[in-house]
Amino acid sequence: MADFWKPTADMYSALFEKPKMSQKLLEKPPFKYIFDIIMETSKQTGYAKGLYTGDEFDSNYYHLKDRKIFFLQKIIQLTSIILDEELQAQPIKIVAGLEPEKTNVLLQAIYRAAVSGKNTNSQVEQILAAIGAGPILQEKEFDQVQQTPIIQQVNINSVYNNQTELIKMIDKQKLHIQGLEQELIQKNNIIVNQEQQIQALKNQLQQITNSDIFPLQFQQSIQND
Repeated sequence: MADFWKPTADMYSALFEKPKMSQKLLEKPPFKYIFDIIMETSKQTGYAKGLYTGDEFDSNYYHLKDRKIFFLQKIIQLTSIILDEELQAQPIKIVAGLEPEKTNVLLQAIYRAAVSGKNTNSQVEQILAAIGAGPILQEKEFDQVQQTPIIQQVNINSVYNNQTELIKMIDKQKLHIQGLEQELIQKNNIIVNQEQQIQALKNQLQQITNSDIFPLQFQQSIQND
């Protein structure tokens, strides 16, 4: 759908003037633009109050990819709870500029949740208790993943009588796994892309060496190598 961005523009234009709703930006929303929209929406409506603190209000804080992903994970989870809907947008794809249609659907869902008038304090506390206040996996720690346990051991006996704490712990572990899976998917995509480039270069080289303009002695030399 070519005009998938228009409902987003219509919604937020009625809520604030800046950031301005731009077709170019909404057709492929960069993280900074999404960040500005969410921050201004929270300012105007009070939605997601307490979900972000300290440096998280500063756009310069998000120079690391995992911080961007964590920012989006929290707002997606809160909005899903408030609307009681499953949202299809994936933080890692949003950060990569992929699936802009789903990103717009997410922005529209955030708007609907924000103007619903629902108090989000308890949901914010629930999310922060489950996933913590910082990014799940720092980029600089990625190379150390194989040296550390992916899932922390859970002492069932210590939480058996506290079902709420157990649920929070399980939710935190699920998000931890999701973060690792997203990182691995991206690394694998990079490897596949590099392999394709290498094969393309090999094919190009083969075409050149087999061409009539390439001296026969050099063809034989390269083939021998």
